[in-house]
Amino acid sequence: MTNTVLAQISFSSLLPDMFRALDITGVLLNGILGGRLARQKHFDLVGFGVLAVVSALGGGIVRDLMLNNAPPVALTDKFYLTMALAGALVAGLWKFDGKWSRRTLLLFDGLVLGIWAGTGTQKALSLGFDVIPSILMGVITAIGGGMIRDIAAGNVPMVFGGSSLYAIPAILAASADAAFYKLGYPMTGLVAAILVGSILTVLASWRRWVLPETHEWTISMTHQQWKAAQRARQLARGEYPDAKTKKLWKNKFSTGETEKDSDNGDSGTTLEK
Repeated sequence: MTNTVLAQISFSSLLPDMFRALDITGVLLNGILGGRLARQKHFDLVGFGVLAVVSALGGGIVRDLMLNNAPPVALTDKFYLTMALAGALVAGLWKFDGKWSRRTLLLFDGLVLGIWAGTGTQKALSLGFDVIPSILMGVITAIGGGMIRDIAAGNVPMVFGGSSLYAIPAILAASADAAFYKLGYPMTGLVAAILVGSILTVLASWRRWVLPETHEWTISMTHQQWKAAQRARQLARGEYPDAKTKKLWKNKFSTGETEKDSDNGDSGTTLEK
């Protein structure tokens, strides 16, 4: 029993260090992603550095400014800026175009998305913000840097569509973290955020999950077309929406019967002749 309790205490004491390591790793990874985009755009060294820094630190800086938590931690902790620039250097030396390198980046990207969504959410909750604004801060922390990176490179942000789900895993990861935080289990919330964010990000990329575009669910039927469709459906069931429609329909039916009888009569006369 004593050994079990000691093991739990030891594991709990290691969690902050694990989260810190993942956080720093995430800065390096997003620096690499920014550098990869700079390589694709054929930018120079300045472009590599700028895209790496905004990709790795942009979300956290925007979050801290919105929370009025100045100066941003990304500028006060020397490891953040150093690792972001290191990511730019790594992306400048290697292309990361191989299958396994892309898969590795995707896996770590999911892990980082989860931990950044969780840390951003908990930071807002610890400052007294409500759950919904805190979840928003978590999402901004997770995807804000990537959005700024894409805009700076002249691209439409990937989270706006055309790629696998990215914002949705961040929202769900931040929500899971907020739920556990409110229950009094902040460390469990961070673990849940990492699991939700990484699993959903990898599955979305593997299964190519995307949100429907507007043309797939936009209502294109006019009001008159809708009324005509409703009237046709009622007539098909033998129902009449009003007396006028009933009269017109019956007159049309009666006329059709008369024309049919008239045709039969003409046919009979022709045969007699």
